[in-house]
Amino acid sequence: MNRFLKRAWAEIDLDALEHNYNEIKKLAKGKDILAVVKANAYGHDDKAVCLKLQELGVKYYGVSNLWEGEKLRCHGITGTILTFGYTDEDYFDELLEYGITQTAGSVQYAKQLSDYAVSKGVKLPVHIKVNTGMTRVGIDSQQEMLDILAMPGLDCKAAYTHFAAADSLDPSDVEYTDRQQEKLMKIAKDKGLLIHSQNSGGIIYHGDFGGDIVRAGVILYGHYPNYPLEVPFDMKSVMTVKSVVSQLKTIPAGTQISYGRTYTAEKEMTVAVISIGYADGYFRDFSSKGKMLINGVLCNVVGRVCMDQTIVDVSNVPDIKTGDIVYVYSDKCRETSVDYNASLIDTIGYELTCAVALRIPRVIIENGRIKEVVRYGLI
Repeated sequence: MNRFLKRAWAEIDLDALEHNYNEIKKLAKGKDILAVVKANAYGHDDKAVCLKLQELGVKYYGVSNLWEGEKLRCHGITGTILTFGYTDEDYFDELLEYGITQTAGSVQYAKQLSDYAVSKGVKLPVHIKVNTGMTRVGIDSQQEMLDILAMPGLDCKAAYTHFAAADSLDPSDVEYTDRQQEKLMKIAKDKGLLIHSQNSGGIIYHGDFGGDIVRAGVILYGHYPNYPLEVPFDMKSVMTVKSVVSQLKTIPAGTQISYGRTYTAEKEMTVAVISIGYADGYFRDFSSKGKMLINGVLCNVVGRVCMDQTIVDVSNVPDIKTGDIVYVYSDKCRETSVDYNASLIDTIGYELTCAVALRIPRVIIENGRIKEVVRYGLI
């Protein structure tokens, strides 16, 4: 059933996803693409996204944790699912049961995986993480690599690293990224392993790096790794967040608006109550900063964003009425784009899409029509 509560919702455009994927394939220069689909595919709905990507031929998927990987298996994803994060040894059985590839980021952790696999008489697939400058997860030396490769019970498929500043063209960052790649190759080359290092920034700005796989994250969903630094293809935003006008008021000069009375009308104005708030993922930081598009007119947020509602100035919107569609995040104009909105509150587009709450239904669009409505937690 494709009915949904028209209060606030996120439209997920699978045609835009396909467009972005095809553009990334060109940049990948024959390398396989690992689709980064952690955090519910950056808030876009991992089931819909991954089934579409599987249809397009994607063979590798990256998740944050074991349970995200299990969910994809339950939805019919058959390719390699790599978990970037830690899996507690109490759950090693589930790595085996669901065929999830585990990241091994230290000799100690690899030994735990090895001991478990030997005890079960099986081989566990792993990708070995190399710390080349992110200073997060990963081994630091060639000797550690050799130690892990020698462990019984491990099927070491690949080695990889994560770049700290590949999305920057500052000369010092470019040099740092080059050094990271050099360290990875020094440690991992000629070991019979697949190699992957290029994240979204690496794909765009370091296309000449060696390796076998690229990891496409935020650019897959149509957003900038480092806004406003340009990308070399026409990205299409996969997510559009919409809401509705639920009430209209004409108020006199001097009227104070929302919690804390932080906004005072300087003249008579018409305001609209929009049915979205910070519990939906529209951050309180947008208070008196954000803009929404209504009937083709940009409207300023006035006063504090509330938990479930936001108030905007619609004085210049002709013929406005309750029920009118509101574009909260969209590609309709620069000021409603995810990346521009993120820049207003000193964050990144990924955070905004990941923050879109589970109470917001995802309306899956394909070929310009509603394919499915995903309503999380519906009993």
